[in-house]
Amino acid sequence: MSEQEQPSHRRKVADAILWIVAAMIATYAAMTLPLPYKVAAPVLAIAGVVAAIRLFRLAAKGEHTMLVWLAGTAGLVGAVFFGGVATSQIIMWGPTQSYEQCLSEALTDRALVTCEEQYSHSLWD
Repeated sequence: MSEQEQPSHRRKVADAILWIVAAMIATYAAMTLPLPYKVAAPVLAIAGVVAAIRLFRLAAKGEHTMLVWLAGTAGLVGAVFFGGVATSQIIMWGPTQSYEQCLSEALTDRALVTCEEQYSHSLWD
């Protein structure tokens, strides 16, 4: 490739930030899915961590503003948080599946509160 065909360093940094944002949106969307499909959330969170690490490596090679480092840090923290929440729900498969089933059948606010109480009680048993 010639020099003109290679993407500029700034473009690579911008692309890395876009990948982090896409991974965060996809991870959050996967977290809202019912349990068999929720397994995709930690995988997408790992993609967000990889994108954040790639951004840090690109940012270290050039002179960038603190916003680039802040974007990478926020992406990394978000990926770890969303991935951790999804992983904990997957680890607690039985109670989470019962909770999701209860929510799908709940018609009133009282039923929703009952579902939440049963879920929190089943997590500590």
